[in-house]
Amino acid sequence: MNVFLPLRKLQTLLICSIFMNISLLALAADPSLLIKDLGEGHCLVRVNTTQKYLLLPVEDASPDVRISMIADNKEVKSFDVRLAINKVDYFVPVDLSDYSGKLVSFKFKMNSNDPVRVNLSPDNTACCREMKLSDTFDTTNREKFRPVYHFSPLYGWMNDPNGMVYKDGEYHLFYQHNPYGSKWGNMSWGHATSTDLLHWTRLPVAMLPDEEGTIFSGCGLTNEHRDEIQAAADSNLYRSLPKDALLFFYTAAGGSHDSACSEGKDYTQHTAYSTDHGLTLQKLPGAVVPFIKTDNRDPKVYWHEKSKAFIMSLYLKGTEYAILRSTDMLHWEITQQLTFETANECPDLRPISAPDGTEKWIFYTASSEYFIGDFDGFRFTNYSAGKRASYTEIAYAGQTYNNAPDRIVLIQWLRTQNPERLYTGMLTLPRELELIKQDGEWILAQHPVHEWFDAKKAANTLFHAADTTSCQAELTSPAAVGIDVSLGSTGKVSFSILGNVCAYDAATGIFTCADKATQLPAGLTELHLIADRGILELSAKQDTVIAYWELPDDRTCGTITVNADTPICAEAWTVR
Repeated sequence: MNVFLPLRKLQTLLICSIFMNISLLALAADPSLLIKDLGEGHCLVRVNTTQKYLLLPVEDASPDVRISMIADNKEVKSFDVRLAINKVDYFVPVDLSDYSGKLVSFKFKMNSNDPVRVNLSPDNTACCREMKLSDTFDTTNREKFRPVYHFSPLYGWMNDPNGMVYKDGEYHLFYQHNPYGSKWGNMSWGHATSTDLLHWTRLPVAMLPDEEGTIFSGCGLTNEHRDEIQAAADSNLYRSLPKDALLFFYTAAGGSHDSACSEGKDYTQHTAYSTDHGLTLQKLPGAVVPFIKTDNRDPKVYWHEKSKAFIMSLYLKGTEYAILRSTDMLHWEITQQLTFETANECPDLRPISAPDGTEKWIFYTASSEYFIGDFDGFRFTNYSAGKRASYTEIAYAGQTYNNAPDRIVLIQWLRTQNPERLYTGMLTLPRELELIKQDGEWILAQHPVHEWFDAKKAANTLFHAADTTSCQAELTSPAAVGIDVSLGSTGKVSFSILGNVCAYDAATGIFTCADKATQLPAGLTELHLIADRGILELSAKQDTVIAYWELPDDRTCGTITVNADTPICAEAWTVR
């Protein structure tokens, strides 16, 4: 007969009870935490507490365990966690605050066919010893190598930026997030805000998976055009929301991506709204855009003033995209399907002003490839070959802000590895987009946001020299480092940045970083580098040449040197 016992006496039986058919109870250090083995790779954890968090120990090398949270006899959420078997890499929290004083159960289930399961024993299941309840979860920025100005999650995985909208002095950043581990999974929307695009306040997770699927990429916009939204026969909620509400479109990603409750459902496009400045997002029932093609996802919506309609760019599959149009935000019509042979995912179709005063439209894709053309409210006419906005592939899934005042701000995901840390992934420094003409063609320039240059004015200079071949300085405390170099069109210059060696050969255009060679244009005479601990950004040629690298040695202090084979001008500075 199965009985509940205090976990204090049998600390080693939690994970084995999950994975092995042992009809015993695993016991917790806290009497409010009770674990019962159900056999066949099943385990039940019962929590009766007023404490805020259940802290789950994670080991990234372990297989996933499906965890279902049950309250009032119904499942309220489900997610996967790589529960620790041999060692604890870090903890992830499950927020219990909405269920304080109630009995909450967690059902653990591991794939019974997983070969790892048969090799487990009570002696090496770290989760048994470490699972605990707590009123706090340490989310301090304690990792010494975390970047200063490149946004990263406090913990867990991140990828695409989402829902980017400016409202009332705040830049809202939502992002693809796994709050239960530093590997991809459990796709949700994380949330942060900033007033200057450099310093961020991280907020609770905004949207979690539900019966429709995990929460994939999407966009945010204001409700300022409420009065221009056409009424629908079924009463239009958007017209009833206040003008200061925030509206969101996102993809519900069906059961093919780790949402067991949505198994068999297709990818569909959904909406949500917020009336409390983005702190909570209320999902609306039903899909506003039903299934179209295999992977249809990543909706990006803008108001098109000339035709008085909302325009959605949407990824379909492979290299295929669609443009949809709506006057009520409820009913959407496909007005065009496009194919860009070398592009992929995350479309962003939006207007951009040229220096000659004309309005152009840019179609930006996840692979940093963009196309310039015209748009009449129904169809995009491309009159340029695709161009790459980034010379390296680490930057991906860029999106621009809706409603940003007097500028277009782009942020991209940096596909960093971040080994053995509480988090994986970070974002680029926000950049302002501008069209400039080079060799008779319109080219996209990406300038660091003006707030970065404001910070530079107050920066500490490491060295500033003209007509020299060598500069050196010591960085004695953690900071982001900027390096500006002017060189001849055929010169060579090398950099040593806190243990990382990089070099550019102007004659060939080869830039070498971390033993990887990247082909940049030859003859670049102005190089601008930003080294923010584990990431290096390069811009050149009026910021039309952009590249990113992950630095393998991301120490926070040390020597910075610049050496050249011919005289150069060089400056280095820090921003803390």
